[in-house]
Amino acid sequence: HSSRSFSWQGVSVPLSTPYAYFTPKAGVTATRYLIGQNTSGYAGEDRTMPIFSADSGMTFERPATLWGTSYSQTLEPRLYYLYIPFRDQSRIPVFDSAQQDVNFTTIYAENEFSGWDRINDANQITLGVSSRLLGADNGAQRLRAGIAQRYYFEPQRVTLPGSPPRSANTSDLLAA
Repeated sequence: HSSRSFSWQGVSVPLSTPYAYFTPKAGVTATRYLIGQNTSGYAGEDRTMPIFSADSGMTFERPATLWGTSYSQTLEPRLYYLYIPFRDQSRIPVFDSAQQDVNFTTIYAENEFSGWDRINDANQITLGVSSRLLGADNGAQRLRAGIAQRYYFEPQRVTLPGSPPRSANTSDLLAA
């Protein structure tokens, strides 16, 4: 018989104006593994990790006309900083964690892994910018485009079993 319990306690302070936001967030994650007799060599483990992030962005807006139609065009730069100290997780089994695909949601996420068996170590910043065309008459979004890239300040140490750590100091450039 095996079990896993997980807790994430945190606080964030969203500070915003109509044109900008800044959201610092601090928390602690705790995981306890109770693992019965097995032949895999895994035993019970506890893992406690602090997590700190700061998400910020601005929105610039201007009127635009394309093909005779009026729009509001935005320019939205975003900066996301994440710090999670290294904790050795090699003695923790992997029940449901996997590497997440990089997209415009996960590039600004705290954990690059899905599930709770691996929590990445991180000292990184993600820079991105997006632009939208909004209908001037009803505000409906007609087009959105963006680019983002993550910059790593330290080498990766937490990986999934059998996966090598990343070797680059940046992520691929993400565009949509």
